[in-house]
Amino acid sequence: MRLHDLRLIEDQRSVVRFPGNLTVVAGLSPDARAWVATAIPALLAGVECGASAFADLDGAAREVGPGALAQRFLREDVDVVLDARPFRTVLDGLDAAARGAAPALRVTARHLDRARRTYESTMQSLQVLERSVELTRAEHRGAVATAEDLVHAVEAARAELDPIAGTVLDRALETAARLEVETGAPPGVCRAETAEAAAARLARLEAVLYELDSALHTLMPVDTTQVDDALDVVRILTARGPIEVPEAIRLADEYHSLRAQIAALEERVAADEGGMTSVNDRLDHARARVVAAEARIQPAQVDDGEIAALERAHDAVLEAERRVSGRFGGRSRKLLEDALAEEQVVLDRLGYPTWSAFIMGARMLDSAADNKREHEMARRELDDVERVWARVMARLADDAEFSAYMDRLERLQEAAHAIVGDVDDVEGALRALRVDPGPIGITLDEARDALADALVAVGFGIEEHATLDDLEAASRAWLVDVRQIKSLHANIEAEAKHCALELDEARETLDRIQVVGAVEEIDGFGADRLHEARAAIGRAEARLWRHRDTVIRVAQLVAESERVAELELQLGAEAETREELLGITRELADATAAKFALLEAAYAVRADEDHGDDGGDPPAAAAGTPVPDRVDALTAVLEERINALRVAGIDGPVPLVLDDAFADLAATERAELLGWVEGYSLFLQVIYLAGGPEVVAWAEGRHSNRTRVVHGDGFFG
Repeated sequence: MRLHDLRLIEDQRSVVRFPGNLTVVAGLSPDARAWVATAIPALLAGVECGASAFADLDGAAREVGPGALAQRFLREDVDVVLDARPFRTVLDGLDAAARGAAPALRVTARHLDRARRTYESTMQSLQVLERSVELTRAEHRGAVATAEDLVHAVEAARAELDPIAGTVLDRALETAARLEVETGAPPGVCRAETAEAAAARLARLEAVLYELDSALHTLMPVDTTQVDDALDVVRILTARGPIEVPEAIRLADEYHSLRAQIAALEERVAADEGGMTSVNDRLDHARARVVAAEARIQPAQVDDGEIAALERAHDAVLEAERRVSGRFGGRSRKLLEDALAEEQVVLDRLGYPTWSAFIMGARMLDSAADNKREHEMARRELDDVERVWARVMARLADDAEFSAYMDRLERLQEAAHAIVGDVDDVEGALRALRVDPGPIGITLDEARDALADALVAVGFGIEEHATLDDLEAASRAWLVDVRQIKSLHANIEAEAKHCALELDEARETLDRIQVVGAVEEIDGFGADRLHEARAAIGRAEARLWRHRDTVIRVAQLVAESERVAELELQLGAEAETREELLGITRELADATAAKFALLEAAYAVRADEDHGDDGGDPPAAAAGTPVPDRVDALTAVLEERINALRVAGIDGPVPLVLDDAFADLAATERAELLGWVEGYSLFLQVIYLAGGPEVVAWAEGRHSNRTRVVHGDGFFG
């Protein structure tokens, strides 16, 4: 049983809430503190006390008290309130024992037996908890592995999605309808069905529509507006200059993906011609070759500069020939070869074979003829490649999938041009777009708090010490998941609408067949084309069925992945909590073992000195008898009360109320006992009514969701 709050029946505004495992109630007046310490035991005992409360009962929050649920919640009478008096008594006894004047603290067989039972019980609890931690960790590891497998399965299934399958079927049906009109065939002959086939298609459509509707209800999209806005504010505050536009980046990603899909489809359609890339390369090469050949058959434009260059080159040739014919001509032969080569370069540029032809004005007739033949060959090659290109373009024009892709590309380009203008490199312009966010009237701490509030609003549990970077990372990861679910939800919704239209058409077809009979088989004019149209419809239908089956499978996998991810988080948190509890229990076991050893040693000393009474209290304390540690003795008081409360409740452990029980303790003892109680608060609720600032300061320094400091309202304020 766990109390959520406590309020006055006569004044519902006077309320105090208990949100933590260990709740420290601060600011209570002495009268209010005494009233709470009286009201909680009365409510648990089913006694009217002028108060009511909300409590967890049978896994649900229910109101208890007069007018609601007034009943006894205790199996046996046990005091749920513990104040400072038992601790004072223990400390007084310890002080007296230290002076050798406290016979009540001498160890008897009864003390030793109780310590032994406590030790054995603690060790049993430790072993059970260790096994529990091992099982929880194993379950968590299994959930992690399952989650990873589901993520891979979702990715593989997404790769098989075919979002334009419906468009392909619509185009195939439109093409068939036009062909039926063109050939004079009866309407619907390309999709002629018997009554049995129409009924089977109708049943299959109804089943798929049911699965799609179920998937829609399974994947309910979440509103991300608040998180998006808070994250944008953080992004603006942390920016170092102009920032990118998320919408532009999204468009660029979609544009890049669509262009890649179009390129892949073009390669597939042009596979018989060597692929679209090969066709384009051959076309570019043929066009370049034609342009070069046309340039060579054009008459060269001779100007004075070219003529002067030729005359200088010819003079160099004559000078080289003169040197070659001289006495040492062998040494000048290389100069002659270079001069002739230079002259030929200029002659070729002008279109003459030799210097003599230039003088006579006779151009390179043979060269011109070769250039014309090469031009004709280049033109024939270009015509051949253009015919190949035209065939590929015709196939693409008839391909419904390509048409659907181009329609999407056109819409994307319109959206992109509205953002970046009419540019050639649409993707690059979108990615390069930056805007100046301008000033914003909010601090970074306020932005962090707003982001934390937005995450809490969508179901996140945010710890107080979480940094802004942690919140940003969690927000972005969550938004990616939610947007994928939104996209899938939109796809399923579109498929459900398309399936509903097909279902209506299937009903009409079945009704028509039952009234007038099935359409006759294809025969006569255009039969081959009609058969091809029928085959295209069949292929498109098979493709659409595969896509719809994949959509349903992806939705089921995503839903299962979400469930397993939530289970993984729960098991991880449970494992961490159990491990923390295991550490506390180990410390308690060590303390219990030390206490038992101390009592055992004390009892041995007493047995040596007095072989008499084993069950009663000894008459006097022996000098040098070990005295239990102060904190151990105090925790024994707490442990005895907590063990009683853990089994006293009809609906589980009942809360422990500490009425400023640690007020008279030293600071170190108080801190140690509070930490001990905080560990036990995992088993049962603890409410500490603080009378001073010391316990409040300790609780505020814990930074833990388990330990909370609260102030009441109204009478409790």
